[in-house]
Amino acid sequence: MSASDAFDVSDDVSDPIDPRRVFALVVGIESYGISPTWDLPGAARDAVRFADWLTAGTGVPEDQVHLLLAPLERTRPDLEGRTYREPSKDRVERLLFKELPDCDGDLLWIYWAGHGYLDHTHQMLLPYADATRDWTTHLNLEATLRWWKSAGPADGRFRRQIAIGDACRVDSRAARKLTFGNNGYGARPPDPRRRQFTLYASHAGELAQNLADRGAGQFTDTLLRRLKGATLEQSVHGLVGIARSVQADLRELRARGLAWQHPQFVIDRDWSGSTILGERWTDPHTAGPGAPRLDQPAWDELAPLLRAPDVPAHTYDAYRWAFEITGCAFPAHRGLPPGGLAGIAHDLDARQGRRPDMPLTLPFVQLLARRSADAQWAREAAAWVERTRSRLGAAPVPVPPGPDPEVVALHLRLEPDAEHDGVHWARMWLHRDGRFEAVAESERPLTMVEIRQELARYLLTASAQEVRRIEFHLPFRLLEEEFECWRLPIGRRGKPVELGCHFEVVVRCPDERDGVAGALWHRKWQWFKAHGGHDPEAVVELADEAVSETLGTVLQATEPPVCVLADVSRQRLLDTLDAVLDAGVPIAVWRRRGPGRGGLGAELADEKKGLDVRQLPALLRKSRIPRPGASAEGACPSPYPLALMWDDPERVPERRPLS
Repeated sequence: MSASDAFDVSDDVSDPIDPRRVFALVVGIESYGISPTWDLPGAARDAVRFADWLTAGTGVPEDQVHLLLAPLERTRPDLEGRTYREPSKDRVERLLFKELPDCDGDLLWIYWAGHGYLDHTHQMLLPYADATRDWTTHLNLEATLRWWKSAGPADGRFRRQIAIGDACRVDSRAARKLTFGNNGYGARPPDPRRRQFTLYASHAGELAQNLADRGAGQFTDTLLRRLKGATLEQSVHGLVGIARSVQADLRELRARGLAWQHPQFVIDRDWSGSTILGERWTDPHTAGPGAPRLDQPAWDELAPLLRAPDVPAHTYDAYRWAFEITGCAFPAHRGLPPGGLAGIAHDLDARQGRRPDMPLTLPFVQLLARRSADAQWAREAAAWVERTRSRLGAAPVPVPPGPDPEVVALHLRLEPDAEHDGVHWARMWLHRDGRFEAVAESERPLTMVEIRQELARYLLTASAQEVRRIEFHLPFRLLEEEFECWRLPIGRRGKPVELGCHFEVVVRCPDERDGVAGALWHRKWQWFKAHGGHDPEAVVELADEAVSETLGTVLQATEPPVCVLADVSRQRLLDTLDAVLDAGVPIAVWRRRGPGRGGLGAELADEKKGLDVRQLPALLRKSRIPRPGASAEGACPSPYPLALMWDDPERVPERRPLS
C-alpha cells in the first residue's frame, strides 16, 4: 500500500460533521486527594465552559458529553442543572476504554484541565482526583491516544480524535514524593484511517499558567475565545489555524509580560510516537510550507539501514546537527525521540526547517555516516543521502563536523603492594591521538609522598606539555583520597600548584569492573555515546535516603542512568560508590566532605542549557578555580571540593599486574 493510499482523502472542509455522532470526555480537577496544596481553582470551571461550547455552541447532545469534575467548594462552577461525576481512576478508564469505544461515533474529543507531568519518554501523565502520594494513579495521555489510534474502538468508528490538555508538562522525576507507575493500556497496530490532533497548553518542561483572579487557565481562556462562534465543521477542519491563533495570542501576552507558556500541537502520531503528517490534519495531500519530505522510494531504501538493534554512537549529535543545518528550532525536550533510528527519522521528517531545499533526515544520516565505525554501513548511508537528495532536488548536504578532539591525558595507575600496607606500585601512560604510550613505571612500591614527587617530576618534562587531564586508576579504598587537591611544586620557580585548578582531574576504577558489572559498564557507556549528555535520563541525583542495599540493583536496571550525582554524607559515600560500581555506572560526582547546602544538579547545570554530562571534566576544573579576591589559603577553594569519577571503558591501558 502506498503512502497516498493509506489515508482517506474525503476529509475536506465541505465534509459535514454530524453532531449526533460526536462524543466527548471532559475533565476538570481542582481538588486532589494528594494534598490541599494541589488545589487548582478554575480547572472545573474551564471544563464546564468547554462542555458548554460543545453542547450549546456546536449542538453535540448533552448526554454524549461525559463531564467529570472535582471542584473546590469555594470555586464550584454554576452547572445550571448539568450533572457530573468524579474523575477517579475507575471512572475515567471505564469511560475511555469500555463505554466510549462501544459508542457509534465519528469524532471523539478529550479535554483535560488539571495538573500534569511528563515521564522519561515525554509522555503526558495526568493524575486522577483520587491519586495519592504512595500511588499516583494517572492517565497516560500518549498511551491512551495510541490505544485509540489502534483498533481499540470498533472498526470504522471514531476516524477523528482530538485531545486538548490544559496542564503542566514538567518532569515527573522532579516530584520525588509521588509514585507514578507504568500505564501502557496495550494496543494493536495503528489504524491508518484514524487521525489525531493533540493540543497542549505548554511545551515540554513548562508550567501551564492558571489565572487565579479569573478562575481560569490562561490557555483554555484563550482557546475558548478563538472557538466562540465557530461551527463544528469550522472548529474541526480549522484546527491548525485555531491552534496557530492561540499560539499568536500567547506570544503577544508573553511580549507584554502576561504569560510564559508556549502552546504546542502535534498532528497524527505514528506507532513510535513521532509526528507523521506535519501540519496536515484534514487533507493529507496538501503539503505545507518548509522543507520537503522523503518520498516512498527514500523510505524503502532507508529502512534496511535503520534496523540496527541499538542506537549507534553520535546519534544525538546527528539529531541536533540536523536542526542546526536546516534552521529548525530544536525541540524543548532534551534527548532523542523514542523508537530507535526509525523513530528518530520519522520525527525529523515531520519537522519543518527554514530551508525549503533540505529534508532534516538527510543531514542526520550524513553525520552518522561520517562518524560510523562500520565502513560498509557508512558507504551505503552516504550513497542513500546522495541518491535521495538528487531525486528530490534537495541542496547538497554540507560536510558534517567531526567529533570533538580528545584532550591529551596522563593516566596514573596505582596498585597496592601485596606485602606492605600504605605503599603502591605506580605506572604512567600518555594517551593522545587514540594511542597509549608508557612513560614511567616504579621499580618498587611507593608511598603517597613519593607518588606525588614522581608525578610532579613527570609533569615538568617536555613530553607532558600537552597534558590537559590526569586520570588516576585506583583501587576502591583510594577513592577517598583528594587527588584534585594535591599541591605539587610545578609552578613558576617551584611554586606549589593545586592539581585540580590546572588540570582536569578524574578518578577511575577499571579493575573493579569485573563480573557482570563489566558488561553493564560497557553497555551504559555505549548508551552515553549514542544519546549524549543532555538526555534527562542520563543523570540521577542521590541523597542519603536513597542509599540502600538495593541501590546497585536499581541503577543497573536499564542503560541509563550513566551518571550519579551523589550529594551524600561521608558515612554513606562508600556505600554509594560501591553501588555505582556494582551497577556499571561509569560517571559519578560527589562532595569530598559531605553534602552541601544545595543540590549538585542545580549547582552544575547551566541556567539555559541544563547539564551536559560530557562537559563534566572541564566543568569541575572550572568549579575548583577560586573566584577573584578569594583567599589562597587551604587545600581547595571550596569547603566542599567535588570529585569526579570518569571511567571510559574504551580508554584503558594494558592491565598486567605491576608488582
